[in-house]
Amino acid sequence: MKSIFLADSENHVRAALNLLIQYQPGLVISGESDNTENLLAQVCSNPPDVILLDLNLPGLRPKKLVQTLRVFCPNTQVIAISVKPEHEKSAMGLELDGFILKQLPPEVFISSLELIISKSIK
Repeated sequence: MKSIFLADSENHVRAALNLLIQYQPGLVISGESDNTENLLAQVCSNPPDVILLDLNLPGLRPKKLVQTLRVFCPNTQVIAISVKPEHEKSAMGLELDGFILKQLPPEVFISSLELIISKSIK
């Protein structure tokens, strides 16, 4: 069972992802946050297997946030999510484990998520 933490500032996005993920065998939602401070408070004490991270999450800049997550959650996969395809290049520059567009059809989003998770050797 892989635990997924949702970090997105938009309630409707978190709700949609939660609904989508909760019906996938082998995946469970371990928590949610709408800002970086709350994200760090939750995941540093109980690191999930995967963090789905909106690159526009309020708080720390993405580079600093990813560096902090790597220190406190070294075995957690951090996957960027965004509505902007052009964010993929900058996301990969942050040494993230993957990038997924939020507006993909549900089955494509899940298959992309599962593919990234399966590539983990941690």
